[in-house]
Amino acid sequence: NAAQSKSFSQRTGVDFDVDQRRNPKQLIMNRSIPVLLLLFAAFVAQGQPLYVSKTNTTSFFAGTAVEDIDATNTKAVSLLNVNTGELSISIPNKEFHFKRALMEEHFNENYMESGKYPKSEFKGKIKNPEQYNFASTTPFTVSVTGTLTIHGVAKERTMEVTVVNQGGKIEGKATFTIALSDHNIDRPKILWEKLAETVNVTTTFTYEPYKK
Repeated sequence: NAAQSKSFSQRTGVDFDVDQRRNPKQLIMNRSIPVLLLLFAAFVAQGQPLYVSKTNTTSFFAGTAVEDIDATNTKAVSLLNVNTGELSISIPNKEFHFKRALMEEHFNENYMESGKYPKSEFKGKIKNPEQYNFASTTPFTVSVTGTLTIHGVAKERTMEVTVVNQGGKIEGKATFTIALSDHNIDRPKILWEKLAETVNVTTTFTYEPYKK
């Protein structure tokens, strides 16, 4: 009913129309419904230990000696299953904010084409999750392999993530690089001196247990 739908939306931070929820076919076909919602429903249905992150920071630096080009995004949503190691991250591209409005405009219109590709996503799995104690307050490193999709181009990636439990919350930190050419992102000749070919990315995600 409507009350249940509202409660579900409040708990997950994902909004969707009540009528669409009653019609599974319409729910799947509606592009405004994040894929993460379907994954969430699958995890809950299976009784899996699901962790949700709505507190996170993803930043990147793509500048050169000529000019600093950096941006930060705090609006990602991520799901983590500590038993299976499955991990999904969805980042709205238009939520990357720059120091200068013109940079943000160029980023969305000329490089990321955010109207056409509104989200960047990662779907992967922690290698051998059963070997780790995710309740540990001592930091440890895990290897995550999956598919990174940016600008509509998917690439297989393996990343090292530092994990620690603080007050019952799982925090994951990672740094990695992304080559613009790997995702068909053009670097105009006029900006060669200002825009780096490789972007340095830093992410921090804090996961809390999902509470029904």
